[in-house]
Amino acid sequence: MKKMTKKMSVILSAAVCLGALGMPALTQASSAQPAVEASLNTTKVADSHDQLTLKGSAQFDGNYIKIDLSREGSLFSGMLAGVTLNDKGEPYLAEGTIVGIDAKLTQPGGIDLKTPRWISDGDANKAVVVLQTGWLTEQQKANLASSELSIHVKLNGIEDPYVLKFSLKQAGLVHNLQLPAIKKDNQFEIKTTRVAAGETSVRIALAVKGVATQGQALGYDIYDNLGNKLESIARDSIAATQNTVSEDLLFEAPRSAAEYLVIRPYQAVFEKGNTGAYKLDAKGNVVKNYNKQLEIKIPLK
Repeated sequence: MKKMTKKMSVILSAAVCLGALGMPALTQASSAQPAVEASLNTTKVADSHDQLTLKGSAQFDGNYIKIDLSREGSLFSGMLAGVTLNDKGEPYLAEGTIVGIDAKLTQPGGIDLKTPRWISDGDANKAVVVLQTGWLTEQQKANLASSELSIHVKLNGIEDPYVLKFSLKQAGLVHNLQLPAIKKDNQFEIKTTRVAAGETSVRIALAVKGVATQGQALGYDIYDNLGNKLESIARDSIAATQNTVSEDLLFEAPRSAAEYLVIRPYQAVFEKGNTGAYKLDAKGNVVKNYNKQLEIKIPLK
């Protein structure tokens, strides 16, 4: 097996982590007209070398591409995604663990998909890759159905990447929901610029006015009217100007019985001051100060 001689920086990111998506143009359009976007459900593809096989399948609901990866081979016992714990419970980066992913759509000229994220799904030999597509132009989205998605997966200790190619197929709808009113207090103003509901996710774009560094310190929990908290898939936060932050939030789709969503902005509480470790409650959860005045209600029906 070929060994890596070049030290690689390790990106260990959860689906709830930050990235660098561009944001759609700000608009006050309140139309609830559905928008047709590409959707794919591909067969499994694979690449094999260095006594290891990497398999993958991809799905796209109009908001993001999800790739399920699985690893086959007897030489690797560590995690495919994330860190592995040794006998003493200490984390380390095992051979055969993902250390980098490059993703590209083979449209004319090619489009590099920004900031791929990958996490473990609990199985040492499986991982989930998240590719957000909200920053693509409408024309680029329309061309997705005639594109090929190619990903190069770099594993620790193996020199050559594993290359998986998926053909995209159009099959689904994304609905652009009616935009709620602007919410503000004496520190922030939050304008919802897009709400796109796909089959498995909901994408919410926000423009947050205020001091940019303070705006990026805001967090967002989303609940449905039944009291269910939606799981976060990804978040991208960009300081568009000195006083405006663009947020692109991606959450799992709500239950079919839900009638509306509530975005609950909050600021996490630190142990000391405004930096360092977060303060935890008795259950080990981060203590959050929710801002009721900035809560946003989004009708689903």
